Amino acid sequence: MVEGGVTFKFLVITTCQRQLRLYRTLSLFLLLVSYSDGVFSQTIPISHQLIQDHLRLKQLDGKADSNISFTVKPVASSQFDNVSGSATFTSENLLKASNFFEFKLFPIAVEQQLNSTNSYGWNDGLMIPAKGFQQYVSGGVFLKAGPLSIQALPEFVYAANPDYLEGNDRAAADSYSRYIGLNNYGADLPPYYEQPNFRTFGFGQSSIRLNFGRVSLGLSNENLWWGPGRKNSLVMSNTARGFKHATFNTTRPVKTLIGSFEAQIIGGKLENSSSPLNALKSTEWRYLSGMVINYQPKWVPGLFLGLTRVFQIYNNDIKGISDYVPLFQPFEKKNTKEEDKRRDQLTSVFARFVFKEAQAEVYAEFARNDHSFNARDFLQEPQHSRAYLLGFQKLIPAPATDENFLFSAELTQMSQPLNRVLRSAGTWYVHDINQGYTNGGEILGAGIGPGGSFQTFEFSWLSGLKKLGVQFERFEHNRDYYQEIIDPSGDYNERWIDLSGGFLANWNYKNLLIRGKLIGVQSLNYLWQTGINNSPKRSAFNVHANLGLYYSFK
Repeated sequence: MVEGGVTFKFLVITTCQRQLRLYRTLSLFLLLVSYSDGVFSQTIPISHQLIQDHLRLKQLDGKADSNISFTVKPVASSQFDNVSGSATFTSENLLKASNFFEFKLFPIAVEQQLNSTNSYGWNDGLMIPAKGFQQYVSGGVFLKAGPLSIQALPEFVYAANPDYLEGNDRAAADSYSRYIGLNNYGADLPPYYEQPNFRTFGFGQSSIRLNFGRVSLGLSNENLWWGPGRKNSLVMSNTARGFKHATFNTTRPVKTLIGSFEAQIIGGKLENSSSPLNALKSTEWRYLSGMVINYQPKWVPGLFLGLTRVFQIYNNDIKGISDYVPLFQPFEKKNTKEEDKRRDQLTSVFARFVFKEAQAEVYAEFARNDHSFNARDFLQEPQHSRAYLLGFQKLIPAPATDENFLFSAELTQMSQPLNRVLRSAGTWYVHDINQGYTNGGEILGAGIGPGGSFQTFEFSWLSGLKKLGVQFERFEHNRDYYQEIIDPSGDYNERWIDLSGGFLANWNYKNLLIRGKLIGVQSLNYLWQTGINNSPKRSAFNVHANLGLYYSFK
């Protein structure tokens, strides 16, 4: 009894000491940045991707702050007050006579989407994976009184959402659902989402915050985007709807003697979809803790280095403070009791380098879905459970003033490497939590989903907010699943691959901003229907169209 009591006391004291060190670190950080200059304004929601992309390109053009990483989003709009085009996003303060109070109007945003044959598309937040017509509407206000700010930006979505899975398509989709939903611990990714004539209304990109200098503390339902990717992000993107979370984050880069820092720490609630597959799993909600840190070295202008880390655990499995904030525990499993918990974690490192003179950038992200046992394990098999992302953007000046051509490319690789034969890591986003790394039935990370790979190329003409361009993409769906159903003859040319190409357009006139996309998608071996096991081969053609209208109050 004495020995057990001593052990218990030791564990309690050790845990308290660790938490005390964490709180001291956060308190010191808050103290340092609270005295630095900084004015908080509303954020530019991830859903307004057109504005996000425009401001990032303005940084390449030398017309936006070179200290902003664009890897911790959403970003505060006040960082771009002097950038052409940013004023289109928000109205002026309607309480002009007061420096203490602010009242602003968000743009009215209406987006309409159409898929002619089957579900296609991601990075669309509250929208759902669906065939047919779908509409998104948002609008709201921003209120500020001293350090208190309230951003009320609700969202509404309607989707016709007809059931497009019949006959062999239904059988193939059900086969994949059993694999991804029940095997490999499972993931909450229903092949058909909810019901016809789907409607939902949510808090959207809303938040309430207390702001101190360059940091902010508050409650939010906003979508987050961590990392340098533009079409995918390995750990946090806006493919799924926003989730309720507490947040402690910087609102602009914090300058120190060694360089600038941006960071965010969150703790939030993830919810399950209504898919029948979830009836066989735990129905309790999941707690997500996460952080992202970005560092810009003082001695290397244009370089941004970052780290992300997230944990999710079932609510009923939370035993103490260490389960609420596990972000600073060791990465090596030998130094933790991680294997004894029903908990899943992901981590990534990333880099972005802006070549100011060349008006170009390169970026990369490397992530692990399962941590190594120790340093030797990592050095022997660094590729175990890995995923990676690489990208490039380049502006080419056009003959006319303030016009450019844009060339961009990005690739994302999520499928397992060759060492899966001897040591399988399981499919990405499908691990120790039965719903996988999801919220409301959609992936929180890269929208291409578990085991996918993706390549995209774009060439466009730019003039301010205006854009005319073409886009070509190749998307291979879950290759890890394909390895499970591969033709015994060894024919590796029957994977489900989407080849797409089409046109992109943005145009602005006074207070109105229009975004359009028209893409043709040719699916080869749709739903992995390859002609084996007495099933027919299947190809499908889908038209994916999107039209967004944004009216701003200047």
